[in-house]
Amino acid sequence: MEWDFAVLGTLRVTRHDRTIPVPANRQRALLATLLLNRGETVGVPTLVDRVWGTRAPAHARAALHSLVRRLRSTLTIEDHPGELIATRVSGYVLDLPPAALDLSRFDTLVAAGLAADPQRRADLLRDALALWRGDPLADVDSEVLHREEVPALTERRARATEVFFDTELTLGRHTEIVAELRQATRRSPLREGLWAQLMLALYRSGRQAEALDAFHRLAAILAEELGVDPGPAVRQLRDGVLRADPALSWRPPAVPPTVTLAAPPMFQLPADAGGLRGRAATIADIRRSIGAAVSGGRLPLVSISGAPGVGKTALAVHLGHQLADDFPDGQWYVRLRGQQQDHAPPLDVLAELLTYSGVRGAAQPATADARATALRAALAGRRILIVLDDAASAEQVEPLLPGAGGCAVIVTSRSTLGALVALHGGRAIGLDPLSPQDAVDLLTAVFQEHGFTVAPDVVRELAALCDNLPLALRIVAANLATAGPTDAHAYVRRLRDGDRLGGLSVPGDPRVTLRAAIAPSYQRLGKAERRALRLLGSTPTDCFTVDDLAALTDVDWPVADALLRTLTSSHLVRPTRGGRFATHDLIRLYAAEQSHLEDTADQRAEALSRLFHGYLATADALARHSYPRMAFLPQPAGPVRRTAAAAPPEQPGWFRAEYANLLAAIRHLAQYGPREIAWHLADRMRGYLQETGAHGEWRSVAELGLAQAHHEGDDAGVAAMQASLATLSASRADYADARRRFTTALTIQLRLGNRVGQASILNNLGIVHREEGQLTEAGECYAQALRLYRELGNRYAEWSCLGNLGVVQLELDQVPEAVRAQQAALDGYTSLAVAEQPLNDIANVLHNLAVGLRALGRPSLAVLHLTRALVIRRQVGNHYGAATDLDQLAAAYVDLGYHAKAQRLAEECLRIARAIGRRRVEAEALATLGTAALGLHDPAAALDLLHQALRLGREIGYRRAEVNAHLGLAGAYRAADRHQEAASHARMGEQLAHAAQHHLLARQARALRGPGEPEALLRTAC
Repeated sequence: MEWDFAVLGTLRVTRHDRTIPVPANRQRALLATLLLNRGETVGVPTLVDRVWGTRAPAHARAALHSLVRRLRSTLTIEDHPGELIATRVSGYVLDLPPAALDLSRFDTLVAAGLAADPQRRADLLRDALALWRGDPLADVDSEVLHREEVPALTERRARATEVFFDTELTLGRHTEIVAELRQATRRSPLREGLWAQLMLALYRSGRQAEALDAFHRLAAILAEELGVDPGPAVRQLRDGVLRADPALSWRPPAVPPTVTLAAPPMFQLPADAGGLRGRAATIADIRRSIGAAVSGGRLPLVSISGAPGVGKTALAVHLGHQLADDFPDGQWYVRLRGQQQDHAPPLDVLAELLTYSGVRGAAQPATADARATALRAALAGRRILIVLDDAASAEQVEPLLPGAGGCAVIVTSRSTLGALVALHGGRAIGLDPLSPQDAVDLLTAVFQEHGFTVAPDVVRELAALCDNLPLALRIVAANLATAGPTDAHAYVRRLRDGDRLGGLSVPGDPRVTLRAAIAPSYQRLGKAERRALRLLGSTPTDCFTVDDLAALTDVDWPVADALLRTLTSSHLVRPTRGGRFATHDLIRLYAAEQSHLEDTADQRAEALSRLFHGYLATADALARHSYPRMAFLPQPAGPVRRTAAAAPPEQPGWFRAEYANLLAAIRHLAQYGPREIAWHLADRMRGYLQETGAHGEWRSVAELGLAQAHHEGDDAGVAAMQASLATLSASRADYADARRRFTTALTIQLRLGNRVGQASILNNLGIVHREEGQLTEAGECYAQALRLYRELGNRYAEWSCLGNLGVVQLELDQVPEAVRAQQAALDGYTSLAVAEQPLNDIANVLHNLAVGLRALGRPSLAVLHLTRALVIRRQVGNHYGAATDLDQLAAAYVDLGYHAKAQRLAEECLRIARAIGRRRVEAEALATLGTAALGLHDPAAALDLLHQALRLGREIGYRRAEVNAHLGLAGAYRAADRHQEAASHARMGEQLAHAAQHHLLARQARALRGPGEPEALLRTAC
């Protein structure tokens, strides 16, 4: 063999029997990823994730390209270059024949074995299993590969092992495989199927006591590792061993009987309900998949899974009718009763299917294995579609599958039957609820069929209350069709304000209810999974992570992850994005109902307390890291479980992803407690809310937090919430309210002796005074804050305050001193390790430094600093900071004479400022747009924009904006040779600037009044 790659153990590469070492771990991770996707293009993001995980380099694409080049070099032997790795537009592909990879050879042997007779199957599966040399990719150090790929490989091996031993037992070789079974149970001690096979082999070998001992060892392992008992199948086998059940004895497999081909075709599909909405793309996808499998000589096998009531059976039946012409020998329909306690056993279903095929009565073999063999023989050469509805598991389905040929199988299940995909090449289809529009269309169509209409807004609300679930939608339609359209508004009220699950039922028929649809899925869960689902239903939040589930259920991360996998595969929980999950609304309501029936109020409260304290612990760590200059309340004691399996989340991604959850949590805490967490969460959200300009939510949570702190008599909480609301008021240019609230908060902090809180408030109060043009008072506040920060040793806040002092110096026309202050602050921040550098604070200093450089007549350097600041703002999601940077960047381009570019930047600034409600920035952007329009020789537009800026500055009491507008108007009138008006505006600007101590602006105004060119107009920092 020219090339031979092996992943079923350590990674191994040989060519012409010569081993090629791949010593570099990243090369091994890259090669392993390409091998697992042999012949398929693997995208750059996927490769970066597999190779570097959470430690991806800054220029990941370039690093990956370099790594591919090195791997190609590694795979080079003499004059044979490593040409196997081809570059594609979106990634890379490993062009390799199947025979050159042990995994592909394994899959081929397994597939051939499953289609063969027992003797041949055993030989092929033994050859397949011999390819395994240990744990897959054992020497590849990639956390992502071992988390996302290796478990599936291990499962494929385990399933093939079980099928192999099952075949050996069928052939009567029970004695020969005992030793191999013992080794397999040591390798996979939690697989009950292997233990059951070992028990049966021992029993058939006349070793009844050892068979029972194997059961007791399994029970001990499961109790110690998982806290559960063996499953019903193993317990049933134990009982059979105890009573020496004759059915356990080995019987030679029956020779496949002659099939009565004259059996008439059976057409058993239920009636097609019709009116299938929103499934056209899925139907087309499934039909293509079936067609491709038929063309390739494979068994077309489709597994449709989804939540209760999502329409799996309706889709399968509809497909069956559409495909009827392609399967003229019959369409068979079998209910496997997967959601009932008495699942249809494969032995009985096989008897039913054999009867349909013409093998009846005594001609049917006695055992399930023999019947499965007989069924495959009976179906060979026939074109039959089999619909297996409501399967409990892949194990229930596998014996019922035909061999390769002209048949096709569609399976429905509430569980994701991954083994059908892994072992039989099936196609898995996950069915979601309808889209909102498709749900509306379905209801509207049914109403029209019954000859009445319902108002569109009512139909939309009905669809939303049904969670767009087809069963719920049809129940609603049936109830209104019976009651008449006049009852629609009352029905909506009952569903919205009353017992929604109770309202989603057809009166008089207990079968047609949402509760009845959901209950079997819930009852099939284990005890731990049921508890997890109940607690999830009790939360006020929209989505959750594995960490959240671990906190709720008070278990370790791996246990929570296992619980979540079960809930997800049962379609009671669905993945959303970014490692988060959610429950459908109606399932959530059912879970909440069950929680009130099975859990106590204290148990729910304790679970929620753990969840909310977990939120607070993460928010606290991220807020302190991202906003080190801010003062936060000390974290209260609480039940925090350290559960994360990976590095902590990054801001602002975590705050953005958890935004709705945090708001819901604060509202819930304010109503039900513990109230203390409400104001602490509001305190930690302050920096993120300020950056994103979410003023409505900011006010809401801060006022809720303030009310709770007042209620609990917590002065520190009251001070923190007053300071938060004051900062919000300052952001909205309501300086009187900001000053009042800051003064209240400062009084409390002085009484408490909290110097950290005092320094923070003094710094912010200085900003308010500065915005009001009270530079002397601002400087005094900054000086006091700076002294406290230095005493406290808070370098971050000290540098931030130093930057604020620099802004005051700039406005006092002490430009060189201001630039030195900003540079000193920037030097302080950049002296830190990269991971410790506060990006927002660095952006603030870059902005202020750029303003000073513009005042020194160096706009080109100012553009560089502002561009860097803008990149940071966008990276962290700081919309307010980005808007201020855009305004200054536009002004710098005006200085340089690039007026069209300045106009575009100022327009973007204006859009952002209006979107986030920052009227101060809006006024500045209008003035900058005016100066840009003047440079573009559009004096009319310039005058209009500058007058808008002037009016807005006066309206919000923002003196600097008024001055800038006057100076801009002076320049515009001067350019139009209207010197009297120009002098008037320059004079008013100078007077206002002097009154507000804006000496730099006053100097600019004087320049406009006298001869020569006007100086560049400046706006100072955020």
